[in-house]
Amino acid sequence: MYINKVKINNYRSFRSFEAQLQKLTIVVGENDTGKTNFFTALSLPLGGNQIGFNQKRLSISDINKDSVIDFFTSIITNEAKENQLQKIPKVSVTIEFTDPKDSYEVALLAKWLVADGDKETYQIRYDFKPKDDLDLLEVVKATLTGKTIEEVNWFTLPIELYDYQIVSVNNGKTISFSDLKNVSIHNINAERDDFSESSSMKSNSIFTKLLMNTLGDEDKSKINTAYSEFFTAIEDTQTFEKVIGTNSEFDNYDDIIKKLECIPNLPNLKNILSNITLRYGNEFLYQKGLGQRNLIYILILFAYYKSCGRTFNLCCIEEPEAHLSVNNLRLVRDFIEKSSTNSSSLVQTIISTHNPTIINKLNLSNVLAFTGEKAISLSDAPPKLVDYLRKRPNFDILKLLFANKVILVEGTTEEMLITTFLSKKENLQDIEIIAIGQRGYTNFLDIWLMLNKDNPNKKIGVIRDYDNSEPAKAKHDIYDADNANISVRTTKNYTLEIDLVETEGNLSLLNTLFRMSGDIKSVSDHMIGGKASRMLDVCDAMVEEKNPLDIKLPAHIAEVIEAVS
Repeated sequence: MYINKVKINNYRSFRSFEAQLQKLTIVVGENDTGKTNFFTALSLPLGGNQIGFNQKRLSISDINKDSVIDFFTSIITNEAKENQLQKIPKVSVTIEFTDPKDSYEVALLAKWLVADGDKETYQIRYDFKPKDDLDLLEVVKATLTGKTIEEVNWFTLPIELYDYQIVSVNNGKTISFSDLKNVSIHNINAERDDFSESSSMKSNSIFTKLLMNTLGDEDKSKINTAYSEFFTAIEDTQTFEKVIGTNSEFDNYDDIIKKLECIPNLPNLKNILSNITLRYGNEFLYQKGLGQRNLIYILILFAYYKSCGRTFNLCCIEEPEAHLSVNNLRLVRDFIEKSSTNSSSLVQTIISTHNPTIINKLNLSNVLAFTGEKAISLSDAPPKLVDYLRKRPNFDILKLLFANKVILVEGTTEEMLITTFLSKKENLQDIEIIAIGQRGYTNFLDIWLMLNKDNPNKKIGVIRDYDNSEPAKAKHDIYDADNANISVRTTKNYTLEIDLVETEGNLSLLNTLFRMSGDIKSVSDHMIGGKASRMLDVCDAMVEEKNPLDIKLPAHIAEVIEAVS
């Protein structure tokens, strides 16, 4: 079983938001698009064996600002009472479970069954809303009397009149703690630097819980016995008698003292184990570097998840790459992949990342892309593109998806020429050039359009070789014709080098550079024969300080640069 859908209303940056999840979901997006808020929202309806305390009662800063302003405006402008009541800001987070694998998983979810035609799902909802809508409305009306919307602070909403509950969607009844504890969320936040920064650290608590889940009864008994023996050893030192001593000046004093005995005030096993501090090698873990500590953090947490037994565990990891070296990042990336693949059906993993190698390794079709206003699942990503990214783990798919201005080129020669040209133009240095290393661009354009179609702030260009293929040119030209923010241009000749030599004034300059006196064909052949090394010579000459080579770009390249800039 797993959570396949999440709906969020009026929580922080989310006015109305819906996301589709998979067993393994990779959340990506630019800064300030709601990734952290999404992880926090997921913790509101879920309970169970949480690592750290999730505050489910919200503050005013957790309520969407626009929803509060709309509510205040409806009162100030004297809208109908039913409209005012309808606009009261209410936070809700609805989670839909699906695909229980056996009778035990069905039993976990049975009370939350929702029939939707032939489809059966299981839904729970977190609500943070007024205890009484009419009471809230009257209080706010009194507060806003005689004021304009400009005079009102949105954070004056009387949050003390609100309360939260977690309910089953099918009947609106509150879910008991005993039921809720079977569906757990565990967040590894991006701000986890204090995991092991001192001798009193989160790792102790996590490791204690891991021990509690995995130790057998015999082992627990041995620990309790050893703890009792520890106090026996203390008693054998006769420390109590030495401290208290005897006193012959008072009758019966010594008799009273002899009846006193030092016995262990035996705590529960969890308190005993909480005194453990982790060591790594010859040092305490808190003495190790930040990257190494975060690596251990993730490994221990996954071990804890596996130990949780018969509860559903949603494991959320923000930016697993944080502070990790190349080798440790590779280890964590592989560890997450194998743990997600081999975990039981009661474990679901969501990670957020800014690292393209994690995406390429864990499969583009698992990506959920946040744009700020919506979440777009890439589960239908073209299989050829998914396979391409797995073979090229260093390809920066995030640059393709989120850069404001992108130009795709076939190989290194085009990339070198355009990058060199742009480096000399201060106003064009925000254009990203990506060499895809193949001739076909349609898969890349399809995935780009899933996020950026009709977005005037995002532009992409394609610079391609003709390669004597009119059908391929026509296929790519369709993208240019159908999308205002896509520009596709193709060489007039077979390949770039010929167009470059043909461009006005370039033949003479290139003859001088290569110490030739050839025609267009011979200079073009010379460049084609030399591949990237000849283009590198051209680029070096273009950026010489004293006498830079004034190469003109071919028309198809110049047009794309103009279109995206």
